[in-house]
Amino acid sequence: MMNTPLFPTKAKEMVDVKTPQPTQLTLGEVLSQPSLGLSLLTPKANSLNRPVTGAHSFEISNPTRWISSHWIALTTGLRLKGKPEEQRELIEELVDGGITALGFALGINFKSVPSSILEVANELDLPVFSVPFATGFAEIIAFVNQALLSPNVGALRRFVSVQDYLLDSLLSQKPLRSLVERLSPLVLSQVALISSSGELVASSDNLELNALAEINQQLGLTTKGPRQLRDPKVVSRSRLGDTPATTLSQLIEFDTPYGPGLALAVVTPTQETMWLALIKTNESKVEPGFHLSLPLIRSAGHILSIALSTNAEKLNERRSSERALLAELVGIRPVKGATHKGYRTHFERLIEIGIDFSEPVHVIVGSPSSETSRDLKESIGEQIDALTENFTPTIWDSHNSKYVAIIQAKADVIEKILNEISTPPNLNFGISKAVDGPGQFSLAYRQANAAYGELIEKSARSDARKGSQGTGVLWFDDCNMVTWLITQADKTSFACKQKDRLAIFELERHSLATLKAYLDSNLDINLAATNLGIHPNSMRYRLNKVHEAVGVDLDCFGELVDLYVALKVIP
Repeated sequence: MMNTPLFPTKAKEMVDVKTPQPTQLTLGEVLSQPSLGLSLLTPKANSLNRPVTGAHSFEISNPTRWISSHWIALTTGLRLKGKPEEQRELIEELVDGGITALGFALGINFKSVPSSILEVANELDLPVFSVPFATGFAEIIAFVNQALLSPNVGALRRFVSVQDYLLDSLLSQKPLRSLVERLSPLVLSQVALISSSGELVASSDNLELNALAEINQQLGLTTKGPRQLRDPKVVSRSRLGDTPATTLSQLIEFDTPYGPGLALAVVTPTQETMWLALIKTNESKVEPGFHLSLPLIRSAGHILSIALSTNAEKLNERRSSERALLAELVGIRPVKGATHKGYRTHFERLIEIGIDFSEPVHVIVGSPSSETSRDLKESIGEQIDALTENFTPTIWDSHNSKYVAIIQAKADVIEKILNEISTPPNLNFGISKAVDGPGQFSLAYRQANAAYGELIEKSARSDARKGSQGTGVLWFDDCNMVTWLITQADKTSFACKQKDRLAIFELERHSLATLKAYLDSNLDINLAATNLGIHPNSMRYRLNKVHEAVGVDLDCFGELVDLYVALKVIP
């Protein structure tokens, strides 16, 4: 005996959009429940025998797009106050949609049911009943659901199957994309997941080319500023007869040239609002019995929240791992743990990130100026993060107020990226020679750091003359010979020679500071004096004292080069 699969392979097979079989629940049975306290306000003729296949609350216009026939519609009249024309249009729409009855809550927005509603309801034979303030819509919905549970076990099973089908999207490589693709045929809609800035995060294959722009316009989303809701018809989930939740805060309905739309707000773990937007396709109308749209959209919203939280956790874990790898490779921090010591292991981890040395790999060291705002510094980090999303393999971290990154890209691509990040200005970057393997990253870091240092010195001299701060990129291959020699030298040997050469200055308190300022200012006494905060004559006096104390001839070019190299701090 063969078992019938619990989850059909095609999404559209999971939801029966045909008219359900008649049930034994009638409007009279719902109204007769003493615990609900409902009162019929229209004539009883034949109304008590009307079938009831569900109940749902609404506060949006055109509710029959989302509620099928033979259902009880419940409302507080939120959008109807002082609008008799819309009140009459609502009754006409409910009649055309085959709705069984309208339940109107009292004591919230209205003390009594508006007369215009009762007049049209009597004319068109639509039962209208009042719901007392003490009775919540959830109680009515729960009673109807419980009464229908036995005859509609099949429908319940299908709905649970659909939820499981949507949950399975979390197991895919791209859960957000998978979720919208699975949701689309279930609700007969184009589906898009949109960020708060109006950027498309994921969409179903049937999304119209210009639909995103239309959705953004309707929701007031822009790529140049924060979200602003233009449509005032915003309702909370509590008013829709469901328990409020922090992850599903708003529902917005709107119209587009492609069909009616609905957007659900979902708050991400970083407190950013994303929108799950749907547009009903023009060629598919909601048939009687297809009453799962709103519940499925809400379920998708909950699943989306889970996916976003999971993605955030995975992203944090990945970044921590990548930054630890970066620190090990460039020697910022010592290697911890035997499993990461071998270059072979490092190479495997770089491959996972996408750095496979198929294109040039460089180390970059950079930093904004001290006057750069905190917001801009955070923005720079976000832009560097975006490199990976743009298929540029990158890992980065901050160390000693500088950004350190390993990037795989050609020179023109790197220049373009850094120029984009350097807007607005006051950013400087040093770039190493190309790296051939994991064992060369430590040297590459020294090269990038040296290039960055030389660029800062050049910028300082240039800014002092121009009175402004500059921006630049300097490749190690373009550094001067001194920087090149110092960086390529053995660190230990250079440090010993450096110490011996500078030992003669230990007894002279101002000697080193005076010489360094003089050399860094390109032998410009006035500029060096300004940098030290002293008068130019005081600067000349100190230089003479250095000559007298240690015998250094500052007119000898060889002596100056020797001191310049000795005063350089090896990166």
